[in-house]
Amino acid sequence: MSKKNEEKRKSTRIPVQFDVTILHEEDYLISFTRDISADGMFINTPTPLSKGEKITVGFTIGAEKAISVKAKIIWVNMEGPEIDRGMGVKFINVSPKMKKNILLLVNRIAILPDDALVN
Repeated sequence: MSKKNEEKRKSTRIPVQFDVTILHEEDYLISFTRDISADGMFINTPTPLSKGEKITVGFTIGAEKAISVKAKIIWVNMEGPEIDRGMGVKFINVSPKMKKNILLLVNRIAILPDDALVN
């Protein structure tokens, strides 16, 4: 990712991998994250959607209840190793309460040992 994209971010992304579901129009996909912040996430997928598309992302972190948020695809990468391929999404129309809940989860992830995230 370019330094310019990193400078645009308002919050730090925490590297973590967990399953996500993606709903786009009538399509339902299952993938996983590479990282997450209170504002968005990177979703690994060999078949990312187009930049600008809107999706609904659903995920659960550990034993927490499921979260479902609307998101917009901000950038797409099809280059390099598989772990780098996918799409960066920004959460949209997130209520202050939902954003706070996501931020709490992100902060919790940042201090958990890796084996605590296994479902």
